[in-house]
Amino acid sequence: MKIKFKLLALLLFCTILPLAVNVFVSYDSINQRLKSELIAQYKSQADRLNQSFELSIRGMDNNMLSIYQTAELYNFVTESQHAGEEAIAKQRRVENLLKILTHSLNDFSNVYLYRDADHRMFKVNAKFLDVRNEQVPETDNPAWIEETKRHDGNLVVVRNASAGSDQPLLFVGRSIPDVIEKMQAGVIGIDLGGTYFQNMLGKDFIVENTEIRDADGTVIYSTLKEPPDAKDQLEIVSETNVYGWTVATFLSKATLQEIAWDAVKPTLLWGAAFLLVGIVLWLMLSRQISLPIYGLVKRMREVGKGDFSLAGWKPKRERRDEIGFLELQFRSMVERIEALIKREYELKMSESVAQMRALQSQINPHFLYNTLTSIYSEALEAGADNVCKMVKSLSDMFRYTTDHQNDIVTLSAEVDHIRNYLAIQKYRFEERLEFRIDIPNRLETAPMLKLSLQPIVENAFVHGISRSGHGKIAIEAHETDGSVVLTVSDSAGTLDERKADQLTRQVRESGSLATSVGLANVHKRVQYLFPGSDGIAIKAIHGKTSVSISWRTEAAS
Repeated sequence: MKIKFKLLALLLFCTILPLAVNVFVSYDSINQRLKSELIAQYKSQADRLNQSFELSIRGMDNNMLSIYQTAELYNFVTESQHAGEEAIAKQRRVENLLKILTHSLNDFSNVYLYRDADHRMFKVNAKFLDVRNEQVPETDNPAWIEETKRHDGNLVVVRNASAGSDQPLLFVGRSIPDVIEKMQAGVIGIDLGGTYFQNMLGKDFIVENTEIRDADGTVIYSTLKEPPDAKDQLEIVSETNVYGWTVATFLSKATLQEIAWDAVKPTLLWGAAFLLVGIVLWLMLSRQISLPIYGLVKRMREVGKGDFSLAGWKPKRERRDEIGFLELQFRSMVERIEALIKREYELKMSESVAQMRALQSQINPHFLYNTLTSIYSEALEAGADNVCKMVKSLSDMFRYTTDHQNDIVTLSAEVDHIRNYLAIQKYRFEERLEFRIDIPNRLETAPMLKLSLQPIVENAFVHGISRSGHGKIAIEAHETDGSVVLTVSDSAGTLDERKADQLTRQVRESGSLATSVGLANVHKRVQYLFPGSDGIAIKAIHGKTSVSISWRTEAAS
């Protein structure tokens, strides 16, 4: 991709990305804030509406109590004989009381009086204020009558389970107890239909999306045209009033998103305007940058083909900016390359000499191998078995140490090298030296750092057995948590526990003491070739010194 298009991509990235982030963040912030504000507003309105229902029913109850507590109503309901002119006059007075109650209810509710003695129902029509009475068979008593009786004179709000389009939705009433007979003598009640709820809702802004629910969550009255979808609507529910009612209203998510989008449109328009200005600036800037760079690239291609001559190449004008600096440095580089080419032959000759010297350095080890082989043959003919064994062990050790092909060997190869070393030391110390090597078969093929065990065993001789003149050396290996731990212990230890801990820290941190240089070298090489390994650790317990080396076999590099 050409540089001018990269600049264009950078411009688009630096413009569109912040714009998109800003629009997204602004949209989300406005949406969330608007959502919180509207939810709080809707809930406040729903709470007030629910309180209005509570106050309205309480007002109806107060009006109903104004005649509920009169002697005329009580005597009319509780007397068993209802004949003659006096009974007719009592009935007329009670009917007038019922009409007064009906008139106080703003023409939206009918009033009922049920007399249990003769199963007669008196109903005052809210619209015409006429009184009708009829006998209701005991088996056909309305459900709200029986529900009201069970509450012993307390106010009851009963939902009409069989309410239709022209049927009341609720009944509000009280039972009239006969205090002498200790029984319910009748019921006085008010019905509430759709007109009541329409009048209560009025012109409230939430009226089109409102449900009134009872304590069981059953919808009493709803203005919704279709069931709400939880994916598209937010439900806001009011607090519960004393009758267990709640008012639920629904807020459209689409409306929230539309308002939020209208709020971020100006930001989007301004961003588009800035993007157009940026593109114009890019066109001007690309001419100042890309054309000189194209000329420089063309010259670089010629140099890449082997043409180091500077003839015919001259910038159109001298520049004092970064591009002019690049042109100047390129010319200087081409001149230096020409000088370097002249030295290439000399470097190749020096490399050939170095290779010859490396080949000569390999002659000395081969000479020593041949000499040791000759000594082994002479000793074998002379019957000097001990000399043969020592020469054989020394030859194997020397061959192992001069093999520079691999830094990582198997554990068995390193242990074989130490066996040769201990065999030679055994001829020196004879019966004063005992050693034991215990390596599980499953660990013999484990990878290990070459020549890492010999410095540890040598320390056991230098600082232990050589000073005491005798001792035992034990070499053991085990595996734990993905690491192989190899421990060298000697019975002639001269360290205490504090000195061992101090020496461990010095080996791991710097290895500054002369006695720990070899161990520090092994520690660093183990951590380099086996990352994450513990390395060297030195312990002294009950006069016995042990040096362990731990490495993670799966981390071999």
